[in-house]
Amino acid sequence: MYSTKVLELAYAVNLARPRTRAAVEFEMSSRASSISRIRSRVRAYARSMGFAPDDLDDICIAVGEASTNAVKHGHNPAYPRISVRMENHPDALRVLITDAGPGFDPRAVCPPGEGDLCECGRGIMCMRALMDEVLFHALDPGTRVEMVKYVGG
Repeated sequence: MYSTKVLELAYAVNLARPRTRAAVEFEMSSRASSISRIRSRVRAYARSMGFAPDDLDDICIAVGEASTNAVKHGHNPAYPRISVRMENHPDALRVLITDAGPGFDPRAVCPPGEGDLCECGRGIMCMRALMDEVLFHALDPGTRVEMVKYVGG
């Protein structure tokens, strides 16, 4: 049997630990007005995992870029929704943003050069700079952007 002190300590540690579900999924309409709500929900989830304020900002900027791309390039009138999945892993947050649009080849998007005023490719460049991992998955139809940020990374 455990002593009362050990049980009290275990209870106190459990109360101090944020209660974040292992995974949360939701859908939003594929409209610009949804982007801030997506960022807000991801921020709250990441905050509960213990991310530092600077990391929270990086996560929100990257999620905003992925969501903007889903609205701008991945809108499908037959299914005008964006799916978001957040996963709490022991050492990382994984965020997946999925649209039902025509899809694209991320290798075909050339990164903008210095002084280049072209908007194309900046969102992808930003996501890659702010997150530890960024992967693009072609779906039929649609695209899934998978982003990972390591705690303390």
